Amino acid sequence: MVTLPLERMASRVAASLACATGLGREMVVSSQAEYEARAVELGLDAAKRGALRARLEAARLTCPLFDTRRWVRDLERVLLRMWEIHTEGKGPRTFEITD
Repeated sequence: MVTLPLERMASRVAASLACATGLGREMVVSSQAEYEARAVELGLDAAKRGALRARLEAARLTCPLFDTRRWVRDLERVLLRMWEIHTEGKGPRTFEITD
């Protein structure tokens, strides 16, 4: 999907997903003119679309975005850390979860 991340959350999420899969350079654009040009280019070039699809399929094997188990494990760790901070009587704050 080609995306132009502006004020809409959906377009920013789409840009984030494209970048997470390694396709950001090809799929995230910075202007309406570039958006239209990229959409037409991909619409007319089946080989380029196929190459992008192949890269996306390959990314599914290694990209953390597609690692559901890891995502769930990390979310659980975040929630547990938030609970620990709460039970210590501390207010909201930033923290990192590392492997």
